[in-house]
Formats: sequence, structure tokens, C-alpha cells
Amino acid sequence: MATVKFDKGPNASWAQTFLAAPHQHYISHPSGRFRTEFGPVYYRGRLGAGVKVLIVGQDPSTDEILAQRNLVGSAGQRVQRLLNKIGLKKSYVMFNTFLFGIKGQMDAVMNGAALEPAILNYRNGLFDMAAGASGLQAIISFGNGADLAVANWPARPAGVPWLQLTHPSAPDNIVLPNWNAQLNALHAAVTPDSVALVDTTPYGAAFGVNDVTQIPRDDLPFGLPDWHGAGGGTRSQRNGDNTINWTSPQ
Repeated sequence: MATVKFDKGPNASWAQTFLAAPHQHYISHPSGRFRTEFGPVYYRGRLGAGVKVLIVGQDPSTDEILAQRNLVGSAGQRVQRLLNKIGLKKSYVMFNTFLFGIKGQMDAVMNGAALEPAILNYRNGLFDMAAGASGLQAIISFGNGADLAVANWPARPAGVPWLQLTHPSAPDNIVLPNWNAQLNALHAAVTPDSVALVDTTPYGAAFGVNDVTQIPRDDLPFGLPDWHGAGGGTRSQRNGDNTINWTSPQ
């Protein structure tokens, strides 16, 4: 019988922590910039011991909302391949600067929101909890919002390398030189889960089919279609504030 792989979800302690999130603060935020209609997205990856890399993104989009996990769509599949290139299969956890998607990009208003005590303290609590359960070897932040989050984490472990990478959804000619410049340092910082996976060959001028990989089923909830988080692309689009169009490739 084939083994069915899926993420069984948070344990009781993590579930209580997630339930304590400042939902109402986001919902009633005076900026009106948070997309709260479909609820928050908390994490992807391991919650507990064995985490080598803490990864921070910005905010969830529609593929993430549907999967209820961070970094699942096209950007997430690029990140997953980067993790494979340094030999990681599963020993990571991913959080975002914000639990909810935002309208527009990171700007002065969103930078300010990221540092509001309700959002800041809760996010730092997640980071603290993840770091306390593991011996972190590296921290990766993708994009300015994530950089801001890590920079304002008072308990960031001393001596753990922090690599600030360009967000994978930025133009290829900006992302790939940045990732190439940091690839060897990232590889040097982290003990591989699988030495056979390691591939420090630099990226080319543009993301190709070999520069993405599907999200492991171990990271996703039971029953999610096997094409979601796979194929290199995004499977859903927002249609106004209250509708998400989810398209099967089959």
C-alpha cells in the first residue's frame, strides 16, 4: 500500500498559538489594506524540532489561501527548488510578515502596520516558538516586508546567518543575480537533509522549468488536489474581494 503523505497540521500547543492571532486587529485595521475575507494563512513546513531554516515571506495570495499554507504558488515553487539546491527536503518552517494578504505592495503604510505592537509581537512570538524548538542554522527573508520583520525580531538567535533574498515574484533579472550571489553562502550555512540533492550550479538569466519544483505533499493538507502547488504556476486568481477563481489544469 502506498504511503499517503500530507501535513497533519499543528499540534495542540501550536493550534492554541494560532488561535490567539490578532484577527480583529487585521479586520478592523484603519488602512483597509488587509484582505481578510478568506481568513489567515499561518505557516508551511515543520512545527517543532528539526527545523534548520526559518523562512519569512510577505503575505499570502490565493494559492496559499486555498491550501492554507504559505508559499505554495509560483513563487513558492521557486523557493522550494532553491531549498532543494542546498539539500533541504523538509527541515524548514515558513511564516509571513502578515497573516493576511495585502492590497498593493509594501509601502510606508504597510511598513508601519508591520511594526504595530499587535502584529509585531504576535509575529515575533511565532518566530520565538519556532526557534526555541530547533537549532536554527539560517534565516532567509524574501523581500522588503520580510526583511523588516526579521530586523525587528529582538530574539533573533545570535550567530545564525540571516540571508536577505529578493522576493521570487520580482523580475527574473533582479531575482536571479541576487540568488546566485548568495547561493554558496546559504549552502555553507545549512547541513543538507540529502547530499544528493545539492546543486549549487548558478541560475541562468531567467527561471526555467528546472528552476521550480512542486510543493511536497508532506507540507499540504490531506485531500488537496495533486496539481495544486505543482506545475510551476499559480492555480488561482482573485476576482474582486470576495471571489477566488480556482482552475484545474485537467
